[in-house]
Amino acid sequence: MLSFGRNAWNDPDKVLKSARYVQRELPKRLARRLLDLQLLPYIVVTNPHIKKVYNQYYVSFETLRRVPTIKTLEDNQDFCQLLRQHLDSHAPMLDSLATGLRECKSKELVGSCLHMDSFFDSMLRSRISRRVIAEQHLHINNKRPAFIGIICTDLDVHDSIDFAVQKTKQVCMETYGTAPDVVVSGDPHVTIPYIPAHLDYMLYELLKNAMRAVVEQGRAQQAARQAQAGGAGNPAFSCPPPKLPPVHVRVCPGVNGTLTIRISDQGGGVAEELIDKVWSYGFTTIGRNAQAPSGGSSSSSSSSNGAGKDGMGPDVVEGLGSGMVQQMAAGAGASGSAAAATSTGRGGSGGRRQQPGGGLQVLMRGPGGHSRYQMAGLGFGLPLSRLYARYFGGDLRLQTIPGYGVDAYLTLRRLEEHEWEEHVDEPGTLPINMAPY
Repeated sequence: MLSFGRNAWNDPDKVLKSARYVQRELPKRLARRLLDLQLLPYIVVTNPHIKKVYNQYYVSFETLRRVPTIKTLEDNQDFCQLLRQHLDSHAPMLDSLATGLRECKSKELVGSCLHMDSFFDSMLRSRISRRVIAEQHLHINNKRPAFIGIICTDLDVHDSIDFAVQKTKQVCMETYGTAPDVVVSGDPHVTIPYIPAHLDYMLYELLKNAMRAVVEQGRAQQAARQAQAGGAGNPAFSCPPPKLPPVHVRVCPGVNGTLTIRISDQGGGVAEELIDKVWSYGFTTIGRNAQAPSGGSSSSSSSSNGAGKDGMGPDVVEGLGSGMVQQMAAGAGASGSAAAATSTGRGGSGGRRQQPGGGLQVLMRGPGGHSRYQMAGLGFGLPLSRLYARYFGGDLRLQTIPGYGVDAYLTLRRLEEHEWEEHVDEPGTLPINMAPY
């Protein structure tokens, strides 16, 4: 992507080659997802929310496959307008998938028999790939400092962390009335070629879960001390709130073009019976902490109050991948961690103040374009963050100490031209020399 996109703004042949690649790939990838939806169990495929996704994908498939071969820049301009319309129309599809999953899993008798993690992995991995190649093409002919398409070639990792911390603490304060401090350490000048919106989202999810775990663990400990003092439920015996332990974030440059961000919390860790479940879509630990105060942790997926059986909460999941269109609301036109980059004075990412591809705000956009910053959802945050990390050859791993806390290791791979090539949904379906990225 970096090699092909470099100087594409001044090379019409590159722009047209990119357009034909996107034109060829998107219908094929949509067709595979339509087949996946058709093969779902009857109770799932007939769910109105799942049907909505299927119908929208089918409309896009039929429209895109009928577009004539792009031969001129004027053809490409029309194609880009069509592409933007379809990206925007697919923005609420993740909400529909999440709501459909919740409704199907809530069915008695059959709900517990539905194992859909592999289906959601395929659907969401394909969604990421489609949006990346589409957005990259839409911005490939924009000449902007420090950007090739939607990729920031010199992304300041500490600026991204600073922004995610700022946004997460704000949401935590609004939700709980308090928030733990965050201590950042490691190389303060490390940069990496990456898509800012992806990194912003993963950091926000991990920090949000860590802060939630720390706050809930502190409240559970306070309630336990009050009960031991014989004043449970009596304001006259209320104990002062404990000082929350900080969340530690360390940036660790690795070898072979990798970088690892470790996020450590003291939120009680993950109960052993839940460790294998935290990567499942729709699973949440919220609602369990009342019975097991030490069960909350930074690894718990995004969740919402009032979880029912199987850990399913009532609210919709955070709208990840909902279109990279809007500007960040964090500042006057700032997007992603651009606000932090401006305030710190570190110019590693140069023109990020109006970065193409948007930032965290657009990845968290709900139906109707409303922002959905919240501490809870449907349990998609953790598995989806891992998909985003793995898409570019990275990973997300957890190390938990039950009763103490969790270390989350987010490994990123530099998007150098010799380290990554845009993959197709199924290996071997497209010779690599046919792909411009």
